[in-house]
Amino acid sequence: MHGYLLVKPSQVVFLGDGLEKVDGVKTDFLKNVGKYIGKKESLEVFSDFTYGEVKYIRIKNKELRIRVSVKRDPVDYQRVVKEPGEIANVKKSMQIVERVFGLVKKELRRSAGSRPALTEIKLAKFIESSGLKMGANDLSFPAIVASGANAAVPHHVPSAKKIKAGESIIIDFGFKYKNYCSDFTRTVFLHHAPKKLAEAYNQVQKAYNESIEFVSLRGSASDRNNLFSKGLPRPSDALGARNDREVQAGDIYQKSVDVLKEKHLEKYFIHSLGHGTGLEIHELPNLSPGSKDVMLDNMVFSIEPGVYISGLGGIRIEDLVYLEGGKVKKFINVSTKLKDNIL
Repeated sequence: MHGYLLVKPSQVVFLGDGLEKVDGVKTDFLKNVGKYIGKKESLEVFSDFTYGEVKYIRIKNKELRIRVSVKRDPVDYQRVVKEPGEIANVKKSMQIVERVFGLVKKELRRSAGSRPALTEIKLAKFIESSGLKMGANDLSFPAIVASGANAAVPHHVPSAKKIKAGESIIIDFGFKYKNYCSDFTRTVFLHHAPKKLAEAYNQVQKAYNESIEFVSLRGSASDRNNLFSKGLPRPSDALGARNDREVQAGDIYQKSVDVLKEKHLEKYFIHSLGHGTGLEIHELPNLSPGSKDVMLDNMVFSIEPGVYISGLGGIRIEDLVYLEGGKVKKFINVSTKLKDNIL
């Protein structure tokens, strides 16, 4: 079940079910939205609304003027800068990830050469059950285990394929702690890494490291007032006005591309560099091509460069990090070095 907030200068209404006990918030249902809108007012709905929901509102409120906006919900901008307690919850979630990854490496070493061989789907289920046993209240998303040629597909669904030595094995997973998400990826190898994949791995690791260094050297905006103009995000630069001390998310993405280009790997990098994370696995900022989102202190976001070579395999390295005093801070320290990820 989900719902929406109707926000007016003197009133907040939750259009759904489940916030009855929150002080100052009135609960009603989506069909009644019209009774809170004046005759000379119009309703602006944002991109999270489905076509069916907008149609339903129109049927139930025939006199209501509705404008569908492609902008992000203003609440998304309100939550982009995290409170200390939120950062602490993400840290707890990432610590569960760290412990589970230690178990994963042991499981892979134990299963190497065993009969029957470990499959992608069996390892994914092992990851999920291990995190829940360690105190996670849910998964951030279904665990991804992609080996061999399957690792060339960024969001591969784990299959019955057997995990073999000499293949790249992308392991991407996360858990929720008090509903705050973690997100983590490592690429590992059993016994050895083929030369071409080892070279690609080392360059992806360099892109990971230099992207983090780029943010820390450039600094970040510390003034949250940059987020808003008259209470709403500016459409031209939704997360703030740029100055010489600030870095935009699109610049971080480009730094990663430039590093991969040194080894002619940029064409194999087929997704964004990262995304914000909190109560949802994908939040602002967007570390994507051309993104003008300005990096602010206490943002939580992923850094996850990757290359995907059809028929051969793929490499991805990912951690959640946050900004504090203009510097990137890690929640956990799990080695990204190739030698530490050959099992």
